[in-house]
Amino acid sequence: MSQELDWEAQQKLSIPRIALCGPMGIGKTTAVRSLCGDLMSNSDVRNLDRASHTKDFTTVGTEFGEIDLGDGERVQICGCPGQERFSFVRQWVLSVSMGVFIMTDVNSPQGLAETTHILEEIKQLPSQPVTLVLSARDASPAQIETFAQGVYSAGHGVIPILQADPRNREQLLEVMSVLVSMLSLQSENS
Repeated sequence: MSQELDWEAQQKLSIPRIALCGPMGIGKTTAVRSLCGDLMSNSDVRNLDRASHTKDFTTVGTEFGEIDLGDGERVQICGCPGQERFSFVRQWVLSVSMGVFIMTDVNSPQGLAETTHILEEIKQLPSQPVTLVLSARDASPAQIETFAQGVYSAGHGVIPILQADPRNREQLLEVMSVLVSMLSLQSENS
């Protein structure tokens, strides 16, 4: 007698899905484009919220791409909109993802609050994805350590914080390999 899987479980058993979350303008679209090239869907529209950010375009849905990690291993990448008014989209993507990169600027005064807000959303999920923080702006080891202490002090335990430039495909593949390794370890221990 086989047990039927619900839709969420079926999605997580298909090609692994990695979510990119973070504030508006941190580089999620750039990261998806760096990893997937032009073979990605995007949902950019003209930015009408210039008070929040001066960029010309902004994401209002989910950006999607797929990358081949070699040996037939593929990963889907989903970029989430950074504006809070689209938090329902982010929450849905998180609910069907096996891994998450929370992209942030560890030097930004809002960086810790934005990161812990997303970590709180992840805590509410019935099945929590493996989560890493990605410092998408230059930061010294001391700045990253201070940020990590802030995440820990906010009650989120030890979360790996890696640094990568969203424009640099090689750096992104390197941090992606860390996440894929963590997912492999998690599946071995389940």
